[in-house]
Amino acid sequence: MERTHAGVKYGTLTMQCIAALFLLVAPARAFAGQLEGDISPKLSATALIKELQKGGYIIYFRHGLTSENGEKDVSDFELDDCARQRNLSEDGRVQTKKIGAAFRTLRIPSGEVYASPYCRCLETARNVFGKATKSRALHFAIRLRTTDRVAVTSQLLRLLAIVPEPGTNTGLVGDTSNLQEAVGLWPKPEGVAHIFKPRGDGTFSYVGVVEPEEWASEAKWSPNSASAGWFAWLRRPQSVVAPSYVNPVASAP
Repeated sequence: MERTHAGVKYGTLTMQCIAALFLLVAPARAFAGQLEGDISPKLSATALIKELQKGGYIIYFRHGLTSENGEKDVSDFELDDCARQRNLSEDGRVQTKKIGAAFRTLRIPSGEVYASPYCRCLETARNVFGKATKSRALHFAIRLRTTDRVAVTSQLLRLLAIVPEPGTNTGLVGDTSNLQEAVGLWPKPEGVAHIFKPRGDGTFSYVGVVEPEEWASEAKWSPNSASAGWFAWLRRPQSVVAPSYVNPVASAP
């Protein structure tokens, strides 16, 4: 296929090369990603889940509950050795599988799913979303060298700004430090999810938080749930305004 511009014909491959060159010289803001607005929740869990059912959001999960055994941080060449790491506890496996079941009941669509290469994050992603792709952008950031931490944070900001495929949400699974470095949010407790909305211009906004137990709580009211029906869904009290959220880091003495 050929296109003509200013009297010059361009093939498809040539146009792709021009587009790639444009990406290389485009403003850094479009790639690093930038948070617009504050990090106070805008919607309640109930309203958030209704939005997630439409797609178009980034869902950042902190990994599920972990055991007390194993090292929280290991070298890169040990990342495939789950036996050395602090992994999900049995409670964490139950927790994350329960969240995954709630996702299916609530019919929350997922597209791309990226996770830290640590075993606890990969297992969380697979239990919640049913899939996972390892991403350096979600590498446990606390003990990285400063230059590496800056690079990882920039990559995460870019992921937060990428609009998902239509009708899907993008899943991210990492640790506390990643989100703290990127936007100043310290995701606690284990298994919590923070939701962001990419705007399509290299920026994104913070929408709200869903606590680990809220997914199942919302799912039981879903008309798709075996324990509920349309009448139960209609009778359910609806809340739109989010409860206040206190950033543990910002509020620490």
